[in-house]
Amino acid sequence: STKTVRVHFNSNYGGTYQDFKAGAKGNLNAGLKNQNASHQFLGSTPPTGCKTDGTHSKPPTTILVYRVSLNRVERVPFESYVKDVLPNEWVPSWPRESLRAGAMAVKSYGWHWALHSTRKTSSGQCFDVYDNTSSQVYRPGSATASTNAAVDATWGTRMTRDGKILQAHYCATTTACGGWVTGDWMSQYGSRDKANAGSSHSSILKSYYSGIVLS
Repeated sequence: STKTVRVHFNSNYGGTYQDFKAGAKGNLNAGLKNQNASHQFLGSTPPTGCKTDGTHSKPPTTILVYRVSLNRVERVPFESYVKDVLPNEWVPSWPRESLRAGAMAVKSYGWHWALHSTRKTSSGQCFDVYDNTSSQVYRPGSATASTNAAVDATWGTRMTRDGKILQAHYCATTTACGGWVTGDWMSQYGSRDKANAGSSHSSILKSYYSGIVLS
């Protein structure tokens, strides 16, 4: 790398660390050997506090998730977050194009809130999303092969309306959610049916979300 690399003992850039200068080789010290769990390139330091490093054209590195039952906020790598939400919102055995449409919706919803959230817990910690149906259901370690493949296949695509990341609402069916507004919501079961009928994930998304651009 052309940047200094900082290797951390804990996940999410926590705990003790050791720096390696740009282009240098070296061994981990005794406190880190076989125990390193994350690393970062200095100069591209992940955000801290309430901030996100995402923009409408670049997804955030991390997202702040309020673990409601644990009453704590966790900073989660954004891609891991999407992969641990999708199988809890879409059925992993559903057809590929339905899962890809779901991956886009889950990512877009989380991305939107990482850019816009002003939420705080009762103790004053800021967060972007709840880990339950108040936002979308996040369960660490629940990712599956089929849902991961859908996230990977669509990771480089963003869904915008008027140049801004879409707050992609979705619901089981068109009648299941009281807040349903045609053009702003996707039916999860509808995405399955359209995929079974041969629709691509992009055409599924455009059939539910009006005025979107996939780029």
